[in-house]
Amino acid sequence: MKIEPDFFLYIYYLFQMNVILKIFFIFITCLSIHLSIIAQQTTTYFFETEYAAGKIVPNYSKNFPSSSVQQALTLSIGKASSDSSGWGKYYRFPETGVSFFASNMGNNAIYGNQFSVLPFVRFKLTDKPTPWFIKLDIGVSYFTTHFDSITNDVNVAIGSSFTWGFQAMLYKTIYQRNKLDLKVFGGYSHNSNGHTQIPNFGLNSALFGISSQFYSKNKSTIHQLQSMNSEKNINYCIQYRDGLGFHELGATSFPVGGEKKLVSTNSFSFGILVNIHVKWKAGFSYRYYQQYYDYIEHHKLDEFKDNVNLNASNIYFFVGTEFLFNHVAIDVEGGLNLYKPFYSYFNDNFEHDDGVMYQLKRWFNARLGLNYYLLNTLINPKHNFFIGTHINANFGQADFTEGSIGYVYVLH
Repeated sequence: MKIEPDFFLYIYYLFQMNVILKIFFIFITCLSIHLSIIAQQTTTYFFETEYAAGKIVPNYSKNFPSSSVQQALTLSIGKASSDSSGWGKYYRFPETGVSFFASNMGNNAIYGNQFSVLPFVRFKLTDKPTPWFIKLDIGVSYFTTHFDSITNDVNVAIGSSFTWGFQAMLYKTIYQRNKLDLKVFGGYSHNSNGHTQIPNFGLNSALFGISSQFYSKNKSTIHQLQSMNSEKNINYCIQYRDGLGFHELGATSFPVGGEKKLVSTNSFSFGILVNIHVKWKAGFSYRYYQQYYDYIEHHKLDEFKDNVNLNASNIYFFVGTEFLFNHVAIDVEGGLNLYKPFYSYFNDNFEHDDGVMYQLKRWFNARLGLNYYLLNTLINPKHNFFIGTHINANFGQADFTEGSIGYVYVLH
């Protein structure tokens, strides 16, 4: 078999990744392996293949590159637990695992091919003989072709080889046998590098397809929709985390080729644990943008020179939810900026938003990602530590990619 020279270039670029990006990729890969092999006593394993077709959905109006039909193949390995003693019953016995996703984007010269590793959770929505499901994926994607100022300057959607990958799919079962389910599905796929490399408009796709799911044993015991526990078991907790992120300074499409610099975060929150499966939390965070500090110093901006460190900072109040699955948690936060003095100048010189969109990005931020806890959250330990990886945004626009380490103290 002849191997094209481009194959060796892809391998070379892989090893030239930023060290922090490598750490994020290793984190997601290890998490995926963990999700695919951990089991409880009553676990049923499954193997699933999918074929999907669809189209890239334009997310900007000017000179968006054309493309033909996008096609994708997915291989998923997972488990469906019927254990009624833990989170399985609380979340109505969802399926968890990891999907390996490969797609041709419909324009080889501009977008190339996509390969993704996506941990997932799939929730059952109805208790009908042929039920509906919703599947949520979050992980890492690799693109064989991305923006290049000389050879591919029209691909402003994907600015780097490695990106975050998100998918949300709705499934409908159309045929069942003891160890086989056939489903049709459709939904949304999104990829973004979290502003770690400009340009980064992100790439959105609408996909529709069919799946074949093969179970390791008779699945009759796991297809019973159960209500969440009606008895409320409440605990309170205190949580602290340190975050270290990185990004390039600029708008979605410019300037290209800037230096990557750090964003550090200290966060403190108070939380309520409901039935040890859901954590509601609220608190305050302090962020420091090295990009802002260096920009102020370099351009000698009079309005910020009296206290450069403070003007490069961000203080915000946030509320959030963690959905706990033993060691793994899906973490979602929304924040209100109480102090972010440099953002107005940043918008005037880079983003150029006005009106409602400017106000939304100025005042609101968001975080989405995964945490991995050292101790199983099902045993509700008094002390626990976690590591996490998140994408952070100004309202809906990516700001930076972040890794975190944190500590939780439960008030038993």
